[in-house]
Amino acid sequence: MIEALQALRGVAQTTAATIVSEVGTLSRFANPRQLRGYSGLVASEHSSGGRVQRGPITKSGNAHLCRVLVESAW
Repeated sequence: MIEALQALRGVAQTTAATIVSEVGTLSRFANPRQLRGYSGLVASEHSSGGRVQRGPITKSGNAHLCRVLVESAW
């Protein structure tokens, strides 16, 4: 699993090991949206009627996993 994650751009061994230890098996998520929700990488939203305003990422979810995923994206 770690070697497969390292094939992704920006993911080194430490990042891959952290993802595996925090998430466990990726098959427990049916789709990427569920993984983003678990990690807290979802946009905040303020909606009223037909108006939708999205904000920065939320502070919910697994903070350590969120930080590792955001840093690997840079």
